[in-house]
Amino acid sequence: MTMLGYAGRAGVAQGKDADLTATALVLDNDGTRVAVVGFDLAFLHGEMLQGIKNAFSEVLQTPESHVLLNCNHTHCGPTMKGYFYDDDPRQHRMRADYEARIIEEMTILAAAALENLDEARLATGTGDARIGINRRERDDVGDIILGENPDGPVDHEVRVIRVDDLQGRPKAVIFAHGCHTVTMGPKYLKWSPDYPGVARQLIESALGCLSIFLQANAGDIDPITGIGADEDNSDAKNRLGFTLGSEVLKVCSSLYTDTERGPRIIFGMLAKASAYPRIPIAEEPPSPIAAKEIAVELPLMEYPTLEYAREMHNKCLAELEEAKTSGADQVKRNVAQRYVYCARALLDRAENNRKRSLDGTIQVITIGDLAIAAFPGETFAASGMEVKRRSPFPHTLFCGYSNGCLTYFPTKDAYPKKGWSFFRRYHIPDMLFLQSYAVGSALVPGTAEMVVDKTVGLLEEMWNERGEVQPAAS
Repeated sequence: MTMLGYAGRAGVAQGKDADLTATALVLDNDGTRVAVVGFDLAFLHGEMLQGIKNAFSEVLQTPESHVLLNCNHTHCGPTMKGYFYDDDPRQHRMRADYEARIIEEMTILAAAALENLDEARLATGTGDARIGINRRERDDVGDIILGENPDGPVDHEVRVIRVDDLQGRPKAVIFAHGCHTVTMGPKYLKWSPDYPGVARQLIESALGCLSIFLQANAGDIDPITGIGADEDNSDAKNRLGFTLGSEVLKVCSSLYTDTERGPRIIFGMLAKASAYPRIPIAEEPPSPIAAKEIAVELPLMEYPTLEYAREMHNKCLAELEEAKTSGADQVKRNVAQRYVYCARALLDRAENNRKRSLDGTIQVITIGDLAIAAFPGETFAASGMEVKRRSPFPHTLFCGYSNGCLTYFPTKDAYPKKGWSFFRRYHIPDMLFLQSYAVGSALVPGTAEMVVDKTVGLLEEMWNERGEVQPAAS
């Protein structure tokens, strides 16, 4: 089966370096039930996304707005409907079969999570993992390219949620961080969850419980080791995974759910010594659960004329035919095929006068004084930091790549100073709206900031509705 993530990849998957997994955590309090599910996939598209949402909603008997689906955005997962570089009927059938099987298996996963519901306590904390760097580098002629920008925004925070049984033994760990999963590059032909898989393996072997990685805001962040340029970059993958996983373990070691620091005691016969023994938590702090989801309209810039759209479509078809008849290598055919797909999408929008906007959602799940906000896009680090800074909740996660993935959401200052243009070739993926996600045009500058404002607004609304809630353990 073909692999998603790099148009410059030739060949199909030849094996795996680890399983691609889906891991679910279900939480319930007084009849309000939510699910957080992490996937080793690049993203989920409309039909597959809806099927998985339906599966969890039906099994858990909870609204779809209470189900959060986050993808780690691995570039070594399978291609999917709408995100492929070929027009091979056999590959299309495999993709359809794979997606149908995933939806079926989600019913089993949801049922297993529900069956394992038990009393638990939750604590949350933060760490620092310096595994990423801003990737929007300016070259010698002033163009933004995919490289390294040490002065650009980057969020090193790792947010950790520890879920324990009533004896303080770990049952699950959620950890969120924002960095592209591209240590394994286009020459690598095996399925891989990339560095999050290594981090999870380390955490699970140490704590004896399941862990879920949530991709945060990686739209402009690459690993400090760069995109994998060799056939196998497992060393870089392992180094980043160990760095992230060990930081999660460090934070987990500081979190207690069953005991608290007790009063000072003095002991000793010859010399006096003092201690603060830990004692059982006297009173369970309330941790009500709530979830909300709002719809947002995300404006696009004007489409080109119908005449231009037709001209572009015909040109792309001719280039694809040339690539096929000239014996061009698979990479060139991949690129030509992708351009045809995107040009066809643009032509459809122009011919049928499609609306100049995308339909998105903002979801917030709260557990006591913890909030998890989720958005279906490749959000930038600065957006994530701004949501967390302005959130009224003491503990906040903001995760892109959740409940779908519409396109990149660059901050206003990331756009070209002279404005974005259809007729200019860009060298950074977050400006390739048409080529990357076939959305028809660029997002109107300021859309990312609007998403931040609406997310903060929803957080404030839910904070004001929560009443008096004591802080969770931290």
